[in-house]
Amino acid sequence: MAEPQTIEIACLGRPFQLGMLYDCRRDALIPGLTLWDSEILKDKISVQNQANTDFKIFASDSTEDKSHALHVSASLEASFLSGLVSVKGSAEFLNNKKKSMKQSRVTLQYRASTHFKQLTMDHLGAGNIKHQNVFEQGFATHVVTAVLYGAQAFFVFDREVSSSEKEQKISGNLQAAIKKIPFISIEGQASLDMTEEENMEANKFSCTFHGDFSLPRNPVTFNDAIQVCADLSTILGKDGENAVPMTVWLFPLVKLDSAAAKLVREISISLVKRCKSVLDELDGFDMRCQDLIKNNVSMKFSEIENKLKKFRDLCSQHKLIFQKILCQLLPVIQGGGKEEEALATALISLEQSPFRSNLINAYLNNRDREINLVESYLKKMEAVDVITSSSELEKLTLDFNNEYVVVFALSSLEQNDKYISDLEEFLYKSSSDETLPYKPDPSSASQQWFNSNEVKALTRQTVQSFLDFYEANRHKENVKFCIASIPDTNTPAASVHVYQDGELLSSQFQLPRKPCDPVITKVEHDCVHLEIKPALHDTNSIESYCILYRKKESSDWTEVVLKKTGNNSIWSHFFAIKFFSAFILLVVFSHSPGDPLTRICCYFPCSLNKVLYNCTYRTKPGEH
Repeated sequence: MAEPQTIEIACLGRPFQLGMLYDCRRDALIPGLTLWDSEILKDKISVQNQANTDFKIFASDSTEDKSHALHVSASLEASFLSGLVSVKGSAEFLNNKKKSMKQSRVTLQYRASTHFKQLTMDHLGAGNIKHQNVFEQGFATHVVTAVLYGAQAFFVFDREVSSSEKEQKISGNLQAAIKKIPFISIEGQASLDMTEEENMEANKFSCTFHGDFSLPRNPVTFNDAIQVCADLSTILGKDGENAVPMTVWLFPLVKLDSAAAKLVREISISLVKRCKSVLDELDGFDMRCQDLIKNNVSMKFSEIENKLKKFRDLCSQHKLIFQKILCQLLPVIQGGGKEEEALATALISLEQSPFRSNLINAYLNNRDREINLVESYLKKMEAVDVITSSSELEKLTLDFNNEYVVVFALSSLEQNDKYISDLEEFLYKSSSDETLPYKPDPSSASQQWFNSNEVKALTRQTVQSFLDFYEANRHKENVKFCIASIPDTNTPAASVHVYQDGELLSSQFQLPRKPCDPVITKVEHDCVHLEIKPALHDTNSIESYCILYRKKESSDWTEVVLKKTGNNSIWSHFFAIKFFSAFILLVVFSHSPGDPLTRICCYFPCSLNKVLYNCTYRTKPGEH
């Protein structure tokens, strides 16, 4: 490293004082040790006025932009990211991260400086240092020789953005309103010149305050923030008596005594950026994971919610382990005990682990795909109740009023994912020095039920059949319908469960489907021949149809039952020509005549008007 120079660093709410010792290897204050007695230290200090006020507005939530706003150097930023540095006051803004991708955020920064204090040559000159033994102890590398006092405040405005709103537009409108706030503090205005609509929109944002001020009550709304901004200069004090250390200058001890410990090297900016990128990506994935957990589908089905919570917990453990590695490496590297290569190696190891960003992103994409698919099913069957627990389902099936309970059962929501097992194994082995590069199983994702086109197609058919069946029977008091998650490794995606009097009759019940449109095969002078075909997959399960028809002028319907004969899949019957409309009533859909489910009827309206009206047939004289 080059000749040691004076270092300028941000205080970040830490209690710096002139003459205090500091270890740049760990970015830590050394309280209780000093080079001078307190009386000498207080004497002949140079004080200068440094009055300045600045306001800034930004919409970014990145660590880099936050660090820039607080004037945090790359080396200090690395220490903060690793957990070596604990922040207070306005610097707690660094820890305030968005919790949702649907969150619109705009931040107003207030920064004011009041005065500047520094030591003089009366302190630093040769022979003026009293406690020479401090140099030999090696606890510190620098001494605080100058302090800039002032205060900072961050007003963080947040708002949840609905799917129908544009985040960029909302953010832009708020920024326009916030730009007016500084004039309140500078020009002494009592309120902002805003329209009623602008004021309503602004107050939809919540406000979080991070500052170096002691307030009677922190602002929580936009209007609260306006009032605090109007009082900022007063809160700071007429002569800046409430100011706190904002920036300090550190003088290397090795320039005072060659025996002192020194900062051998600073972490290169490129490595700091790589570390920051890793942690920012993990924060972004955590935010995305929280959004998925809060999704309506996840909240209804605990299997999805639990998978996401487990994944989030594993990522959190991984982040803590990475920060621990940084915490161990940074002081050693900066003190000369190891080369920067050690940190580069740790980053490479991370990029070869199962926690690398492309794999995490792929996993969350899969969860997103699964949720979207289930959500599409629920939307299609929105009239059907969703049962969120096994105990709730049991209560429904055991209810004496419910002779039958028909369940659309999602069977694969609890499906195991090998990737999660790999993450757990990696964390278990992470204590060892050497870990092999992770090679993902390419077949793992394709084995997921929601990635199979065939399974998705069959499930869509099951959804439609279930919905048709529901519409036909929903008014029957002894039959209840619901949607629930019932894990079943033998049935991918979904199946239909039927319960009778609390007992499961079938876990893969084949629902009858709407039959094909009737076809007129022959027209005679006083009758037509009607042919009916069941739906393709119902040829074995349907045993009979019931046809109802009536004359045009009559309100009474005539019922005819068509029974299946042998293995035929076609029923034929003829009708008198003088009927106006008809519909098909599917009565029996059981696999065997003794099945008690034959008592459940489902109705499928099917107009024959158009078919018959367009037919050419002979009529008796005088008839139409």
